[in-house]
Amino acid sequence: MKRQGRNDPLMSISKARLYEEVLQAMSECVFILKKSGEVTALNNNFEKILGIPSNIENESSFAELQYVREDGSPLPHSQLPGVLTLEHGTSFHNVVVGINNYKKEMKWVSIDSTPLKLSKNDEKTALVRISDITEQKKMENGMIQAREEAEKANMAKSDFLSKMSHELRTPLNGILGFAQLLELEESLNETQRDFVQEILKGGSHLLNLINEILDLSRIETGKLKVSIDEVHLLTLIDECINIVQPLAAKKKVSIHKQLSQSQDTLVLADPIRLKQILLNLLDNAIKYNKEGGSVTIFCHLEGNEQLVHIIDTGVGISVEEYQKVFVPFYRIQSTKEEGTGIGLSLVKQLVHLMDGEISVTSTKGKGSDFSFTLPLAADFQAVMRWDEEVEPPAGKGERAAHYCLLYIEDNESNLNLVSSIMKSQPSYTLLSAHTGKEGLELAAKEKVDLILLDLNLPDLDGYEVFNLLKENEKTKDTAVIAVSANAMPEDIQHTLNKGFNNYITKPINVKEFLTVVGETLNSTIEHHIPDYKILSTGPYGEEAVSAKTLQLSLHELKTLKENNYKAAIAMHYTGNDWSISQIEGLKNTFKKMGITVTAVTDAGFNWEKQIADIESILADKPDILISIPVDPVMTAGVYQKAAQAGVKLVFMDNIPKGFQYGKDYVSVISADNYGNGIESAHIMAEQLGGKGKIGIIYHEADFFATKQRTEAFEKTIKEHYKDIQIVDRIGITGPDEGEKVAAVMFSKHRDLNGLFVVWDVPAEGALKAAHKAGRTKLVITTIDLGRDTALEIAQDGLIKGVGAQLPYQQGVAEAIIAGCALLGKQAPPYVAVPALKVTKENVLDAWKWVYNKNGQQTILRQ
Repeated sequence: MKRQGRNDPLMSISKARLYEEVLQAMSECVFILKKSGEVTALNNNFEKILGIPSNIENESSFAELQYVREDGSPLPHSQLPGVLTLEHGTSFHNVVVGINNYKKEMKWVSIDSTPLKLSKNDEKTALVRISDITEQKKMENGMIQAREEAEKANMAKSDFLSKMSHELRTPLNGILGFAQLLELEESLNETQRDFVQEILKGGSHLLNLINEILDLSRIETGKLKVSIDEVHLLTLIDECINIVQPLAAKKKVSIHKQLSQSQDTLVLADPIRLKQILLNLLDNAIKYNKEGGSVTIFCHLEGNEQLVHIIDTGVGISVEEYQKVFVPFYRIQSTKEEGTGIGLSLVKQLVHLMDGEISVTSTKGKGSDFSFTLPLAADFQAVMRWDEEVEPPAGKGERAAHYCLLYIEDNESNLNLVSSIMKSQPSYTLLSAHTGKEGLELAAKEKVDLILLDLNLPDLDGYEVFNLLKENEKTKDTAVIAVSANAMPEDIQHTLNKGFNNYITKPINVKEFLTVVGETLNSTIEHHIPDYKILSTGPYGEEAVSAKTLQLSLHELKTLKENNYKAAIAMHYTGNDWSISQIEGLKNTFKKMGITVTAVTDAGFNWEKQIADIESILADKPDILISIPVDPVMTAGVYQKAAQAGVKLVFMDNIPKGFQYGKDYVSVISADNYGNGIESAHIMAEQLGGKGKIGIIYHEADFFATKQRTEAFEKTIKEHYKDIQIVDRIGITGPDEGEKVAAVMFSKHRDLNGLFVVWDVPAEGALKAAHKAGRTKLVITTIDLGRDTALEIAQDGLIKGVGAQLPYQQGVAEAIIAGCALLGKQAPPYVAVPALKVTKENVLDAWKWVYNKNGQQTILRQ
């Protein structure tokens, strides 16, 4: 078959017919407009869309039509897209035009116009496409009209409610006023007095309803404004409790506070409206409570927000009602209590106006927990806390005591001022950028420790620059301080809420400027702690509080620094990696808190030496003592002497015999020893393939921490691995006994497959004994990731893995707890850092978490 070529006549005819059919099938009106005014219709949609016959031959028919723009103003024929394309040779797309056609019907069309060259010598032409969008326009106009009508109706409703509320208050003033005068009348009999009380009760209820409706209408119309100020939260809570106390007493409902004077943080709120929120929630908690029930108020910090809980033991609500209770006029189901259904809706609106959030959790028949957040004042925001989203700081020696700062600012005068300030600070180098774009490029190119960012830049908004910095891998962890002339509290709070580390207002106060820069660089503890559940309990069975919840605010940090406190550290032993790292965490954190460490002692596991150490420490009159007792019984007396001298005691891993939390000591901090024991057991079972005979080397001293390790290991093996048999248990009293005890166990059990040792130092001794006995296939697991243990794991030696403590982070936690004690803040009785499973696969990453430094060189150099 002969193939038809590109210029074949039959092919040309086919194409022409195809184009014609396609054009006729299009919903648009398509035509060619020439400079001469000649119009060539390419399909038959003229009449359908424009109401003009399709056989028109010139432009005069278009000129007779009336055109309007989207805003309703007249559009001359000369300004139509097709005419302008012929005149200037430019294209137009989606130009919306209104047309009054011959039938006097308003049509809305969308016009596209493109220059078209038919041949080299031809006159200018334009290809014009017109789409009918009349129905779309009607729908849009209908939606706009409906929205406007809804807004008008809402405004009218709110205006009506507002006027009615005011009108009702006038006669109500007379009713309540004269009822109160009647109440004072001594001649009333009991029945008349009851009638007066009913009038007062009904009138007060109506007044509250009027006030709430008025507030709600003001919020809806945007007329209710809040005045944000720094408010003492605890003081306000006490005032509100005093107001509702008579109502609570009448219903025999007790009110409890779980907060102390040290928790009287400053929040950013409108004091009048915050009082209204608290009174409304307390009133509900009492009203919907059962007789003899209770209401509990407690507060705690979450990041840079204060969370307030009001918990009752009342009727409760169903999950389906959680959101409905905040809808205006909704009434809680299955309750006989009077109510308008306005209060909670108003509370929600007021909380939102103060940049907070409100929520509820409840159990039907048991009670409800209404909680809301409030932003903290700048001085009370956390500057010392755990932050799991930040990488660990560089290891020792990896960062010099010199900082590079970048100031992004377009005002030359401000740049010169900051530059002059920095000249007097030899530890700072200052880079500058005049635009946001230039600043972003510099920040990504240079190693910058801190960025000072003006919020009003010529090219990019300051917040946009901040977002771009946080999106870039190279700059996402760099601290950023906002610099702005705006000193309004709500704007400062808004900026800090976006993630800025601090805020400096112009004009710059030189002393405050340097303080803020220094504190931002040095006062934030950044640690990456695994967010695992803690399984250990305290010495008296207390539930563990995660170290990740501990934090100190800028205000608290300043208070600590002003008092020049002294601390001492009395260790049981300082010769292992665990102790060294924990001391380093303590020292580094105390330095940031302005607390001087006056002594670090090593008792060498000798209780008599530890007593002498503490006697020597007490002579220097420290404010705080961090310690781990060698012997809980024998050392109890000297610790009691320290407590009686007013020294705050914070313990690591154990407490002296008979000591009481809150009376004798502040808190005890440890690792999740139980969790570490479990991890060690699982590693053992995995390495043995779930079967074999194992021995246990435990610690004989009365340490709840080491007891929990062994208990967890044994329980996990017995409950989960039925084919693994524990054949022997031998105790040690010190770290040097590991080799000797292991040798005894090997001689007794020739077929021993595995050995659990209570911590890494005696485990290293057991490793030596295994090598001497030729036990090349023995599996050893332990607790703690010492240097030698890590090396053995990395080289796939006999120690196959550990449940690791996090000693550096434990030291940080102990220092923060010490700071809380010195501030008079009540600390939890037992705090723990999570357990960490360590095997060959993750030993290098685990080293970073455990010791807060890169472990590759440390381990591989051995």
